Amino acid sequence: MKKAIFTPALYTRNEVIDGQHKELIKRVNDLYEAIDKGDAAEAARSALDFLLGYTSYHFRSEEKLMKEKNYPKYTEHKAIHAAFVETVSDLYDDLETMGCTDEFAARVEEAFTNWIVNHIQGTDFETIEWINNKTSGQMDNLL
Repeated sequence: MKKAIFTPALYTRNEVIDGQHKELIKRVNDLYEAIDKGDAAEAARSALDFLLGYTSYHFRSEEKLMKEKNYPKYTEHKAIHAAFVETVSDLYDDLETMGCTDEFAARVEEAFTNWIVNHIQGTDFETIEWINNKTSGQMDNLL
């Protein structure tokens, strides 16, 4: 079974954002577990429903923080989020086409797990670093 792991390399130093990232990793693992059962398409859809909703919630939290701090790349970062929500939505079609198969699990790994890890380590780190520098290292956890 595939498994996503929240490693120390994914800590942004923002307690709220890190907690939400951990929840995303936990929930993608719930989806992997449903896929691993093979005949649990309904469980996979349910896990995917939660993942899509929570991803949207998380992105709104990040975007609120960026807006409050007047982050100069807010619009660009928000567009990246919107494109990813579409990608996660497309996983429903993939589930219908592929079923709960290893092929679908590989698609989830590529489209969700790898993307979210790269996003955290790239765009999110850049954003949090900018906010930390702007606030003299006194990161606000006000979401």
